[in-house]
Amino acid sequence: MSNWVDDYFATWNGTDTEAVVAFMTEDVEMEDVTAGHFSRGKDAFRKFFEVCLERVPDARYEVVESRTFGDSYWVEWIMHARGAAVRGSSVGTLRDGKIATNHDYWNGAVFTV
Repeated sequence: MSNWVDDYFATWNGTDTEAVVAFMTEDVEMEDVTAGHFSRGKDAFRKFFEVCLERVPDARYEVVESRTFGDSYWVEWIMHARGAAVRGSSVGTLRDGKIATNHDYWNGAVFTV
């Protein structure tokens, strides 16, 4: 049985921007610590996702493990792109079943976006 984490990462493996944005609250705060990116709100997140698609169009995410504790979550994942396997993690909070905050940490030594 699939859960929201699997569904969310499955949308990142596609090109449907609105499917990914649908997982976010209106005021979502998204931070990619390694890339030095921070955005607030669905419109800013939408632009971030579109830039990700442009810069790493072959990226595919594999969820290794995840946990949800009340309104908090963490996910360990591997991004397969450019012939590399980049290990990373996401931690964040949910509000009404949607992502309110998300902070991504990944191995920038493999490549930079």
